[in-house]
Amino acid sequence: MFKAVRWFATVWLLAALSVTACKDRAPSPADIADRGWRAHEIVIAAGEHAKSCAEAGVVMQKAFVENRQAFVDAVAIDRDKDRLAEAAELIAAHPDRYDGLEVRMEALSSRCADDATVQAAFR
Repeated sequence: MFKAVRWFATVWLLAALSVTACKDRAPSPADIADRGWRAHEIVIAAGEHAKSCAEAGVVMQKAFVENRQAFVDAVAIDRDKDRLAEAAELIAAHPDRYDGLEVRMEALSSRCADDATVQAAFR
């Protein structure tokens, strides 16, 4: 029985260490850029699914607040040329992941051109 307990404890400890090691790895610039683009997509989708421009502004602001750190981290990459180059490589390698986002942003901005809250989400 002691061997079984020791084996279980060893397996549990190794599993816990591997999970911790994965979490301790700092995100790469590509990871950060991807999260930033995903955050943009979440904000735009929130506005697109709203029933009115007034509602769009509110849900877009909420989505922005919920994903704020992704935006902050993505902006920080812009200040480091090497990290920015690495992030740009990811975007260039996967254009399909980002296709249409700008078009969707422009369509939502045009549809809700008179709503200050929606327009603020694009700044």
